[in-house]
Amino acid sequence: MARIEYAKQGIRFNAVAPGVVDTPMHKDSPKEFLKQLQPMGGIADIQDVVDAVLYLAQAGQVTGEVLHVDGGVHAGRW
Repeated sequence: MARIEYAKQGIRFNAVAPGVVDTPMHKDSPKEFLKQLQPMGGIADIQDVVDAVLYLAQAGQVTGEVLHVDGGVHAGRW
């Protein structure tokens, strides 16, 4: 695994996994329907994803993580 192989060199491997994000791509989408697709009943905005990326970039002791920004969708069907 890359995260272990390169850890001693200070190279970290992380990812952000967004769900539905309110972007211009969704301007004509029915927002109420999209909100029903996740347990928290909302839609992530761009700043939510930016915050996740910045956290991972600054968290020097975090590696091998996938940070889900999806309101709980990754946890399975509710």
